[in-house]
Amino acid sequence: MWNQIKNFVAIKQDISERKRLEEISRTEKKRMETELDVARDIQMSMLKKNSQVLKNQNDVDIFAKIIPAREVGGDFYDYFWLDEERLCFFIGDVSGKGVPAALMMAVTKTLLKSAIGSMKSVSRALTQINNEISKDNENYMFITVFVGILNTTTGYMAYSNAGHNPTYVIDKQNSKIKSLNELHGVVIGAMENIEYGETVLRINRGDSIFIYTDGITEARNKENHLFSDDRLVEYLNKSFHFNPEVLLNGIIAEVKKHEDGAEQADDIIILHVNFMEQTEDSIVDYLFRNLQNNLESIQIFSIEFEEFAKKHSVEQEAIQQIKIVFDELLSNVVKYAYDNDENHEIEVKVRFYEEKLTVTIMDDGRPYNPFESDETDTTLELQEREIGGLGIHLVKFLVDDYHYEYKDQIKKNSTHFTKQINSELNEN
Repeated sequence: MWNQIKNFVAIKQDISERKRLEEISRTEKKRMETELDVARDIQMSMLKKNSQVLKNQNDVDIFAKIIPAREVGGDFYDYFWLDEERLCFFIGDVSGKGVPAALMMAVTKTLLKSAIGSMKSVSRALTQINNEISKDNENYMFITVFVGILNTTTGYMAYSNAGHNPTYVIDKQNSKIKSLNELHGVVIGAMENIEYGETVLRINRGDSIFIYTDGITEARNKENHLFSDDRLVEYLNKSFHFNPEVLLNGIIAEVKKHEDGAEQADDIIILHVNFMEQTEDSIVDYLFRNLQNNLESIQIFSIEFEEFAKKHSVEQEAIQQIKIVFDELLSNVVKYAYDNDENHEIEVKVRFYEEKLTVTIMDDGRPYNPFESDETDTTLELQEREIGGLGIHLVKFLVDDYHYEYKDQIKKNSTHFTKQINSELNEN
């Protein structure tokens, strides 16, 4: 009898203990779910979940879709303006899933945005963040990245691919899809001291850039068959004329149809960047000209520019100042850029947006930064000054901002300046 009582008490204690442990387990599970929900909210707040209003919205339109496979994941993307004309966008995929991948995603995204913002170069940015991540990558987590910088004035896009999927340019005018499938380096975090390269190509207005993570192409059905790159390209070829939202939703629907109820295996992100066509009522206006390398072309362009500026009620004094800048910079190219008498084209692109003139001059002459010329010491008496130098000194004085870079991929000098047009002078 006594033994039966002891057994009964023991069983009761055991049941009570199990109930206590189950309650602790439920509480802990609920706490973890709550923390994962918070982590998901934080991660989603770091990622733009849909189209957002962009400044310079007449230049680009961006639409994105993100579908995590778990509460948190390792896929990421972002887009932001480096200045009035250059848009940066990137997409990446961290190896692994869950919280570790999400933490690495946050670090990589922050480093990449900071590096691009300071360097304005896709290749140098990837080189820097790879060195930073590789030296402390004890868990051997790797990141694929595609990053591009689109100049909305010239149409040139510089991009670099570190082990990521191919990106596609949708050419609506010619009804074709172009694959950007070259790699410029290995995945981020694999090893230090990797020099990443980059490619420059021209994007036409009306074209779109389609970027994605491998959650699309590596989606599996119950028979373990992949959705595949071929099926994605096939869908793009027949559906590229759709608007971005319909196109992206259609791709997601195709993937879900392929999975046929199978669990989503990996995160999905799709980023669609549309380099928009200009319309007559656009608040952004452009003057594009290809000049011959002679002084007569400069004079003709000067007349065209004055008509363009007057259309926007730019004050005559500002017009004359900019014409002086054009004359100095373009004359330098015509007189000194080339070693032969062959015909060369000088690209001039003038953009008027929100009372600011933005100008880019591109030529295929010898690399030369005009802004590095020694300036004349204007404190000296006239007879003591060396000949030359006043022109560039005047250019720097007349414009608000200027910079130069040599685009090695296309072998061209790119000279850039901006001039703020005072709104008070335009109230006539």
